[in-house]
Amino acid sequence: MNYTERHLHIGKLYPVVLYKQGEISVDFITSPKTKNKLVEELVGKQIVINKIDKFDFLLKNRIPIKVRTERGKTSYKIQCPKPSAFLYHKGAIFIDREGELKQAKDLHYMYFILRYTSNLDIILAEVAEYKKKGHFISISKNIKKYFERKTSQGCLMIEKENGPDEYIADLRQDIFERFNELLEFL
Repeated sequence: MNYTERHLHIGKLYPVVLYKQGEISVDFITSPKTKNKLVEELVGKQIVINKIDKFDFLLKNRIPIKVRTERGKTSYKIQCPKPSAFLYHKGAIFIDREGELKQAKDLHYMYFILRYTSNLDIILAEVAEYKKKGHFISISKNIKKYFERKTSQGCLMIEKENGPDEYIADLRQDIFERFNELLEFL
């Protein structure tokens, strides 16, 4: 089915928009504590429910964001994971993800934050606080394993996921340096 809006109760099998051509799996991510019936009522039965053990961390470490409608007359306040929490969570879970493609996607999200944030110092300080509080103690081991050298698996996965980059002469070196800077706070 190809349609362009999300509908909760229109009698369609798939209430979520698929933006890519062909069939792709759509997951609804939630906490293991969430009841399947509640999720099925919200997104339908055709969506794969993916329960992630560490998902509660994102729910606890969030910020409000104001989103305006297209015409700007109405705005909504939504909750979004803090960039530092999202970064830290991805660093903790990527190693347990099924398949290299999902791992690469998670690592690329981390790289995106490390590369494009305008306040990296604040994000890294918050990451250090998460570590200090004992959240996800294996994260530094995971990152070290995947970013030991410029030719390590993590650098290669992100380089492939990112594709050619006209702004950075040595993309792999940039990835390596950014993740090693992150390691200093882990």
